[in-house]
Amino acid sequence: MMFQTNLRLLGWSVACALMVLASTADAQSYRGRRAGSVTARGSIADCNMAGTVFMEVGKNFGMVNGGRCVLNGSRFENSEPSGDMGPIVPLDGMDLRHSQWVAVDFLTPPSLRYANASQANFSAIHMDGEPVEMVDATGFIATKAKFHGAQMASWYVQGAAFDEADFSSALLTAWTTDAMSYEGLYDLAPESMRAVSAQSARFENCMLEECNLAGGNFTDATFLLTKFTDECIFNGANFTNAMFDQTDFLEASLSGSNMRDIRIDQCSFEDCNLTGAQLGSAMIRNTSFKGATMRGVSFDRALVDGVDFTGTDLSTCNLTGAVMKKLVGTPPALPQDYVIKTYQDENVDANGDTLRTNVYDIVISENRYNDGLREKKD
Repeated sequence: MMFQTNLRLLGWSVACALMVLASTADAQSYRGRRAGSVTARGSIADCNMAGTVFMEVGKNFGMVNGGRCVLNGSRFENSEPSGDMGPIVPLDGMDLRHSQWVAVDFLTPPSLRYANASQANFSAIHMDGEPVEMVDATGFIATKAKFHGAQMASWYVQGAAFDEADFSSALLTAWTTDAMSYEGLYDLAPESMRAVSAQSARFENCMLEECNLAGGNFTDATFLLTKFTDECIFNGANFTNAMFDQTDFLEASLSGSNMRDIRIDQCSFEDCNLTGAQLGSAMIRNTSFKGATMRGVSFDRALVDGVDFTGTDLSTCNLTGAVMKKLVGTPPALPQDYVIKTYQDENVDANGDTLRTNVYDIVISENRYNDGLREKKD
């Protein structure tokens, strides 16, 4: 009897131990699948292919899918598979989360269509020292990804998400969401999902050339020491609550863009098209709008200080509640119920000398009716 009892207890103990081991192995196997490689015992195997030269898409390449893979310093010289534009590195739809691609040489361009690369690192990627070009990044998810010093040209980014991404010292040339640019190259994203998103993204010391990201969402984004050149197009883009600091837009088109609550300091919008732009409640300091097209721009309740409007026409702009002071340069044409008030602004330099600068304010005419109508005519 005693022997049977002990045997029964031993059986229960063995069964419990097997259940615990099975549960642990299953949990490890799940984590392993997430990391992209699992051993027979369910532990996570390393996916470190740093420095690898890929001549073909073989068995090892499949380890990339699953995230957390390290490919720093690798080189892709694939001749297969081949897309409509020639050989590609097929990363379409892959799980590339947390993966590392630092300084990868894409002699063969990647295809990133609908891949998920959240928190991945693409810093310093290039194509034999030149920009990585002709990339289908439609629907590409790169939330919180890093692109420090990356060189990228002709990226097709309809529906792509770069929210909270970091583009410090990056070069972006001919990035586009324009449907006509897609013709004959890549399939379009669904019509309601074609705008690029870069909410809270950081662009520091960047260069954007010939980009067409009309309708993009750049809410809360930061642009510092960045240049937009060669007639970039951001018509209808959303820059609400963004920050522009020491950033230059050269002949860019920002028609119909939403810049409400934006902060602009020491920037240039010279010769830009700002037709219909919304700058309500914006804070704009020491910035140049020389020669810009300003038709229908709203400065509703904006604070504008030390700005240069030389060569512009503000006669069709909404200046309701705006504070526009210490403006420099040649005064612009104004709405009929506003006037120019000129004076000298005095500042003391480091040597103790007093510097006097001719400035002006834009103020409501004191002669207009109290009910808001224009000046009374004699």
